[in-house]
Amino acid sequence: MENLRENNLEKIRSFMNKWFEHFDQLDDNSFFTQYLSEDVKMKFPGNDLFMGHAAFSNWFTESKNNMLSNTKHHISDVKITKEGKDWFAVNFKVRYVAEMKDQKIDMDVTEDWKLFWDNTKDQPLISEYIVS
Repeated sequence: MENLRENNLEKIRSFMNKWFEHFDQLDDNSFFTQYLSEDVKMKFPGNDLFMGHAAFSNWFTESKNNMLSNTKHHISDVKITKEGKDWFAVNFKVRYVAEMKDQKIDMDVTEDWKLFWDNTKDQPLISEYIVS
């Protein structure tokens, strides 16, 4: 049982690296929505809480339209807590650096995710994604 738990923790860490690599490259919205639950709750600095794939796609498309180049996410202090069978809380720090049309951003944020590890698909499904 402990090996399975450790295996999931490593899979989550690996997924996080992949997620932010694609975020930094401003990848297509569909890459992200495959890992978001249909009713995902999301909150980003400067935005109200929003829910679902369409709201994420609208937010991300607007964000990409304001970017001058790729972004950089530097992840640290990752804490993953098992909250139930295949459910995890993920808390971590991010230094976010981006150059937008009207400003340069260099800020430190905290991210809190709730995710379910789908063992059938061997991938996570994020149900909550809060950035503060």
